[in-house]
Amino acid sequence: MESNEESTRQDGSKLTLGRIVFGTSPLRTLLRASLLAIVVWLCVRHVATVCVIRGQSMEPTFRDKSIHVIDLLRFRFRDPQRGEVVVVSMGGRRALYLKRVLGLPGERIVFREGHLFVNGRKHDEDYVVLEGDWNTPEVQLDDNEYFLAGDNRSSDLEQHVVGIVHRDRIAGRTLF
Repeated sequence: MESNEESTRQDGSKLTLGRIVFGTSPLRTLLRASLLAIVVWLCVRHVATVCVIRGQSMEPTFRDKSIHVIDLLRFRFRDPQRGEVVVVSMGGRRALYLKRVLGLPGERIVFREGHLFVNGRKHDEDYVVLEGDWNTPEVQLDDNEYFLAGDNRSSDLEQHVVGIVHRDRIAGRTLF
């Protein structure tokens, strides 16, 4: 009687659990597994990563506790545009914020009674469903600075992470 770990193939050769796992060349299998691990690590570190949304600042566009894939390459080749949702790194990969780009480098930004003004002109925001009454002092953005805020404006401004972010803090954007 044969053990569970070993069986005989039709050609008479023995098929062991070790051979099933490691193939005929354990060294080749180890090299392939190492190469796969390196490729996965590079992809997660530099191409895409997964994040879980915590908080309501982007509702209803992005729901609390929803899971999203982040494209880390998007802004390596071009600058963020107004209206895009970006991922901001505030302390490495452990503290990522999801915010919308409202102001671009060189612009003046202010909120008056909940309405966004860019360079003195009211800017319509179709994506804002939950409006508020935010009032902020006008800010002038320098080169490589962006003004970001969440889509949920119904709660007090003090409860939001909002404001000026340097270009090098913008890590990517959501894929889905």
